[in-house]
Order: sequence, then structure tokens, then C-alpha cells
Amino acid sequence: MEGRSGETAYYINGKLPRIALIGKGVRFPNGQWVRMTGDLVPPSLAQELAADLFPALRDRLVRVVTLLTDFDVEEFERELESAPANPPG
Repeated sequence: MEGRSGETAYYINGKLPRIALIGKGVRFPNGQWVRMTGDLVPPSLAQELAADLFPALRDRLVRVVTLLTDFDVEEFERELESAPANPPG
């Protein structure tokens, strides 16, 4: 069974790396997602938090995506599948 977000919040997947604002009840994209902070913080602060939590991300800007519906998640997963294996960073 797929996991769903219990609340609208920012989540991070350090392996991608990506930050996602995922809406309440929306399924999580494939992979391991960890809740970082609630939805009331601006995306720039979520990026700063990611750098603090994951020191390996300090020298790169982690992209923030907004996933408020299951369709958004499907589109996001398609985008990841078509992305180059080693994007410039």
C-alpha cells in the first residue's frame, strides 16, 4: 500500500535531492521522504533547513516542487524518469 501525507508539509528526499511541498492526503512519490517542516514556511527557508539537516547539500541549491494532487505526483515521477542520470550540480 502506498503512503500518503498526513498533513500538508515540506518533505525531503536526500537521494534525489528534492524538497516537496506535499498536500494532505496526497501519495508520496517513490522513494524515502522525510518530513522537514510545516507548510507555513517559505520555500527558501525549507532550502536552508535542508542544507542544515544534510551537510552534503550545503553547496547546492535543492529544488523545491509542489505536489498538491496525485496527478502532480505522477507528473513529478515522469519528470524524474526522463531526467539525465547525473544532472549537473
